Amino acid sequence: MTKNNTAGGDRVHFAGSRELARKINFDLNIKRLFRILLFDCFLALVLVVCWCLITEYKADIPFSWSQYRGFTYTTGSNIFETIDSIVYHFEKQQAPMGTFALVGAGALSVTLVIQMINWLRSCIFGSIPIRRRLRAIDAIASAANRLSLGSFDDGRYRSLQEAIDHINAAEPDSLIDIEDENLSGLEDAVNNLIKRMHESYRQQIRFVDDASHELRTPIAVIQGYANMLDRWGKNDEKILDEAISAIKTESEHMKVLVEQLLFLARGDMGRQNFKPEPVNLGEMLHEIHNESEMIDPNHEYRIKVDTDIYAEADIAMLKQSVRILVDNAAKYTPAGGIISLRLNIGAKGEACIAVQDNGCGISSTDLKHIFERFYRSDKARNSANGGSGLGLAIAKWIVERHRGWFSVFSREGAGTRITIHLPVLDTSEPV
Repeated sequence: MTKNNTAGGDRVHFAGSRELARKINFDLNIKRLFRILLFDCFLALVLVVCWCLITEYKADIPFSWSQYRGFTYTTGSNIFETIDSIVYHFEKQQAPMGTFALVGAGALSVTLVIQMINWLRSCIFGSIPIRRRLRAIDAIASAANRLSLGSFDDGRYRSLQEAIDHINAAEPDSLIDIEDENLSGLEDAVNNLIKRMHESYRQQIRFVDDASHELRTPIAVIQGYANMLDRWGKNDEKILDEAISAIKTESEHMKVLVEQLLFLARGDMGRQNFKPEPVNLGEMLHEIHNESEMIDPNHEYRIKVDTDIYAEADIAMLKQSVRILVDNAAKYTPAGGIISLRLNIGAKGEACIAVQDNGCGISSTDLKHIFERFYRSDKARNSANGGSGLGLAIAKWIVERHRGWFSVFSREGAGTRITIHLPVLDTSEPV
């Protein structure tokens, strides 16, 4: 905040929302970086201690705090050879630690890289969503300037400045209370802004926590099978095949999850490529129907297109959103079940793309949450069926980018119908 003396009196100017957003984003990311490094160091320490205790237990040596323990290594030509040479010494015995150290270092490195990518993204672009939620700052500055033309002393503005300087999005109770009736409207506007910022911060933290949880699972599985390979896989072909299959499956799951996270991150930052063009929705739906019949012979696919309908759409994105609905229907419909695709004109003149199944259905409690990121119901939408909880969130983002919306009808034990509603392209001669 700065103060200018003019002929008309003292006039107060507030820094724009950009500076405030940068300050908030900087504070949040410093704390987040500290938590990331502290968590990774703690995780590495726990893994090493557990490995040492297990090694001593297998050696049938009674546990004692006072017994000798230590590590030795040989400096190699690169860091991997050095890590592979680590040996754990205890009570005149030793155990090679190289394989565990390499696997652990690899898993922690993958985790850290993903964390750092997300952290750097937040550092660079994190102030953008914050600024969007600081739109009231202009009204606040305008009101402050109007108030400054009156007979207010500097003490009032200093108290307001001090209150704003102590805003912390991570603390929901950090509201300002300057006890000045003349600035009560400004105080309410700032407090409403703080509440929106806290809600945005809470959602961002939840998203990061959920993403970290989802990524830890495949990493843990890969690490477990790698350890099993190291112990028994060299001599047991069955274990070797089982471990390789599991590692490939979890690696593919991790790849899909990371791609989905990157898609949503680019979408949130406004960096997702979007190339709309006139699209024949009937032809697109027929393509999806034919592809589904080819790759999924376990279900009966039906299609009904009432008329040719065109929409202004990114064909790849829109097809992806419909594909997500079809894949979900196939996952939660028993073999031999029917999955129907339909295209028609809705009551408001919009294009309606409906995907209906006769599967397990969704409970009324879960129905209102199905488009939330990482949400899974207890019965149907779970990771055992191969879902990450991001598919419908991606479909929702795509449809909203096309100025469309969803309607959902479901009954447990009867099935689910999800309909995409899109604006119709107003042209008689599409190209």
